[in-house]
Amino acid sequence: MPHFLLNKTVISAALALSLTACSMFDKSDNYQLSRSNDVELVVPAGSVASRDTLVIPNEDSIPDYTGEMNVEGLKGPISFMPLANVKVSWQDETMWIESSLDTKTAKGLIKSYLVALSGDLNSIASMTDDEIVSEPIGDKDQGALLKFYYSITRLYPDRPAYRFKLESTAIGSKIGLQSRLVSQDKNQEFEYGEWLSPDESEESYSDALQFLSTLSSESMELVDNKVESDLPKANQMWLKTDGQYLVKLSDNATELDVANLIEQSDLHLVSRSPLELAFVTAGEVTKVGDIRPITLPSSTEGEEDMLLFNLKYRNLDSVEWQKRAYPVVLVQRDEGVFVEVDVSAVEFPDVVSYRIMSALQN
Repeated sequence: MPHFLLNKTVISAALALSLTACSMFDKSDNYQLSRSNDVELVVPAGSVASRDTLVIPNEDSIPDYTGEMNVEGLKGPISFMPLANVKVSWQDETMWIESSLDTKTAKGLIKSYLVALSGDLNSIASMTDDEIVSEPIGDKDQGALLKFYYSITRLYPDRPAYRFKLESTAIGSKIGLQSRLVSQDKNQEFEYGEWLSPDESEESYSDALQFLSTLSSESMELVDNKVESDLPKANQMWLKTDGQYLVKLSDNATELDVANLIEQSDLHLVSRSPLELAFVTAGEVTKVGDIRPITLPSSTEGEEDMLLFNLKYRNLDSVEWQKRAYPVVLVQRDEGVFVEVDVSAVEFPDVVSYRIMSALQN
């Protein structure tokens, strides 16, 4: 019996060795020993000699490439769209928007907007004749990878929810918009904040402006017999396709007119050449090299924070939007002359540009 087992083991080893013999020898350098086929190809008499080369038409007329070349892809033109002359007001922690759309049309618009904002058909938590409340909207609903991350860490982000109030008016409807934060603890229990005005949060304010632009588009396009208040007028706000807001001026407007417009508003003209504005005075605008105090919050109410050390601003990346200076330019287009502000350095450029243009209108 042992002799039989020994023979079986030897046979199995030999079989395995024969099957894997290719891995015992290194053949990676075999190509160095290979030789090309030098047999001359015999072709019929009168045949055109073949050339193994890349033929480039007009090669002699093409200059050699000598330096770096930065090629930019074609971009679609940025279009300007007039906003309907809807009235926006703030009262009782609510953003109120007056529109010529009736309440039924406005309600359908709100439902479509919430679906587009959340990416979920089930985006409405409750709905009555005069109120719509959304489900919490945010990253937790987007992507399997984030859902897996939150399920492991149990660190759920705060997400906003929105409430729309609907009131009928003589010209159409009045829509009230509020937002609140919804928190979720490790036990997946929800905690709801108070209903506040959307301008309490930059993210909620940005979402509210998206709704405002959507409402404006519907007011301009879906109403067959446009109410006079819907039509854009002089000094009216317009919207670019990149989400930033502008104000249309008269066709003969100059930089001097823009400077006077800034000085008459609640904004501050911090430079005339180049033209710049700010929400604070020139002395309060943060500049590179300014001192930034680093403090430790006090544990006792009423006491001042403890100063740890001072730092100099080496760039303006961390500066709040209120302490920045914004370049102002006049834009000439077929639609007319517009005043535009460069707000690309802030996190929510649509919100800041809307604040600026609203101030210029008033």
